[in-house]
Amino acid sequence: MCGSDEGIASPDVPSREVLGTTDSPDVLEVLMEADRPQEILETLCQFADGHTEDEKARYVFRLICDEFLENIASYAYTSGNGPVYAVADARDGLRVILMDKGVPFNPLTDAKVPDLTVPLEEREVGGCGILISRKFAKRLEYRRIDDWNVTIAVIIEGSED
Repeated sequence: MCGSDEGIASPDVPSREVLGTTDSPDVLEVLMEADRPQEILETLCQFADGHTEDEKARYVFRLICDEFLENIASYAYTSGNGPVYAVADARDGLRVILMDKGVPFNPLTDAKVPDLTVPLEEREVGGCGILISRKFAKRLEYRRIDDWNVTIAVIIEGSED
């Protein structure tokens, strides 16, 4: 596993339920504390850059990872910090799986829907990043597995998608 924090115990993550085996050079697993979203983002994006030449896909990958990692860092853990387990999977297409043990939150149903008719300076904060992620991802999924929020974003569809 790449990018593991020294002080963080390896959590019992549900990745095998979502991914199957991850023993492949085309899969990157990262475990870090949620208060380090930029470090996690850069690690994931370096992996994606090495696995696709599609500039739009790399841009969408970065956009979606940035949005969800910042949301985890800002809102998932009400009393401090906690683990983020991230998996970039390029075995068949390109997808990212982001998992946290924060408060249950399904971004596909629980996020605010922004009122785009209101002028930007009058608009409430929230919802635009998830709206953009929904527009650009080929597919977004959410699951609650045990105590984990599991968000899956498919950027490039593979033959299995």
